[in-house]
Amino acid sequence: MAEPLSKRDQEILDILISDYISTAAPVGSKTIAGKHNANLSPATIRSVMADLEERGLLKQPHTSAGRVPTAEGLRYYVDCLLRCHDLSRDEREKVRRFYNSNELSVDEVIGRTSKLLSTISNYVGLIQTPGWDRIVFKQLEFIALSRGRLLGIFVSQEGFVQNRVIDVSEEYSYPDLERINRYCNSAFLGLTLEDARAKIASELEIAKRDYDRLLARALVFSQEVFSGVPDSDIIVEGEEHLMDSPEFSDTGRLRELIEVFEEKKELLHLLDRCREVDGVKIFIGAEAGGVAAMEQVSVITAPYRKDGHVIGTIGVIGPTRMDYSRVVPIVDFTAKVLEDILN
Repeated sequence: MAEPLSKRDQEILDILISDYISTAAPVGSKTIAGKHNANLSPATIRSVMADLEERGLLKQPHTSAGRVPTAEGLRYYVDCLLRCHDLSRDEREKVRRFYNSNELSVDEVIGRTSKLLSTISNYVGLIQTPGWDRIVFKQLEFIALSRGRLLGIFVSQEGFVQNRVIDVSEEYSYPDLERINRYCNSAFLGLTLEDARAKIASELEIAKRDYDRLLARALVFSQEVFSGVPDSDIIVEGEEHLMDSPEFSDTGRLRELIEVFEEKKELLHLLDRCREVDGVKIFIGAEAGGVAAMEQVSVITAPYRKDGHVIGTIGVIGPTRMDYSRVVPIVDFTAKVLEDILN
């Protein structure tokens, strides 16, 4: 926009978008006139709406119908006009109760979050789980199970636990396994699994040259355990909520969107972009991805941290006319509670 909007134009745009969010229907000048404090005439409001349409903030879906906001209009609303509501005490307690169990593992805490976001927002909830490039090594231990089998137990600083049974061609004594465990815990402590994998590759060459058979086997065993740690994934819950939105009454459009959720590639790319951003970030329409199906939705995201490091992202997906004033604080508060639990 070449010129900033006047206060009157902002008020009319605010009323129009708020009404559109509530009704999903085009908004006319008479509706706005009935809600505007200055008692402007419908003719004056129509003139303002025409100007906002010229600026690319509104569009008229049908002749003689009211207007609806464009993606640019929604972006202006979110950036300049949005007033977020504080969560009620009941809503905050509902979030805390959802996690309220001392018996939950880190995996279970993270796995619950997308369901929580969907339940509270009535939209689609999602969470990006930490991948091996973000997981930091804490401890690795190998235990003899039976002849020809070892159990490798990996623990990350974030609290993730990975067990893997390894088939071996020879027997290892207790002192051998103690030496392997000491070496691994010294070599990888504090490294991300990405760095640990790189170190294994270089250390293997040194161990082979030095003919240290036991340390070479320690590296091979570590490599096998680390390979079982999954890459970053996305857990999506609540797709059925989209069926309640008139925007997705076209089943073909809804099916295309659900296929994007199932493939996850676009969502992973989007959530990766949010890792380095503090606080809540909002993507509207085409901003949310390079596929046509995502042009019908908005995504509200926030990163979550463990020990000060971002290890994943949470978010809510809904139609572009979603109730941003309610969903933004839901995502923000849930990210903070999740961080408190993980820490």
